[in-house]
Amino acid sequence: MESIWPAEAILVGLMDIGTSPWDAVDVGEPMPPSTLLLLILASVHGLPVDVIPGTEPTRAGAIPLGKVFYSPQSGEVQIDGVLNLNRGFVEYVACTAGVKPHETLVSLDCDPADLQGVLLLLGLTNSRRPESEYDLGPLSGGDRVILSLRFEVQDGEGRKRIRTIRVENCLINAPMERSMARCGFSFTGSGFQLLDPPPGAPEGSVAQEHFMARVTGELVALSHRPWAILDNPLALPYPDGDYFAYSDVLPNHRRDDPPAVTLLLRRAVAGDVDPKAIRMELPPRPLNPDTEPPLREGEGGR
Repeated sequence: MESIWPAEAILVGLMDIGTSPWDAVDVGEPMPPSTLLLLILASVHGLPVDVIPGTEPTRAGAIPLGKVFYSPQSGEVQIDGVLNLNRGFVEYVACTAGVKPHETLVSLDCDPADLQGVLLLLGLTNSRRPESEYDLGPLSGGDRVILSLRFEVQDGEGRKRIRTIRVENCLINAPMERSMARCGFSFTGSGFQLLDPPPGAPEGSVAQEHFMARVTGELVALSHRPWAILDNPLALPYPDGDYFAYSDVLPNHRRDDPPAVTLLLRRAVAGDVDPKAIRMELPPRPLNPDTEPPLREGEGGR
């Protein structure tokens, strides 16, 4: 598959802050305006931005809720974890440790209730929650959340860099062979359900309510899942979606030595989300010209 971004965009997105094509910039000195402009453009479009280790934003002033960190000044939430996959089919952006690692991009070290609590502190309103995994309609309403990943990579000369990249650009819409639409993620919010006592529970135990994201370990879904906290807002063509991890922007690693990663979350602002992204895009289906009329613009899997 060809690169999903033109070479010029890759150059912008992968530029090294501190070793720009124009002037070397010492940490602590103002960036040249041209470098700063390119950095802003790369960030807005979700392209990977690599910086020298130690110059990435810190957690100074962040408030911990368990292992979830909330920065009141920036409105950003951070959670640490590990990268499970850098290629192959992906059904979840994030789950708790040990849950579905073979189909989850990252495993996060946090209590799901803490994550939902922090998102509520942001003042987010809920979107429609899917009724089941077969509920393929768009998850409309509520607020969108922008997710990014931050992790260590090496440049072409083996130097360490810290990369920050939007989650959508870490994922491939397989049928279209390009990155996932810039749609953000819907705050569906997990809920409570009355569950019978587990096998082996003491005699006389009664059913109790449980916070279901704790039970399932599902945090951020790509295929509509009723107990995930965040979910893909797009209407889907089938229950499991069709997304793959994009190996060109993710670090190579062995399964027994997963690299550290931080998931960054913030409320979407104007320009973050493509308003045309309503459903997962598919290629136009082939037509039989003898029996079917030509498609009008916008039809055929869009």
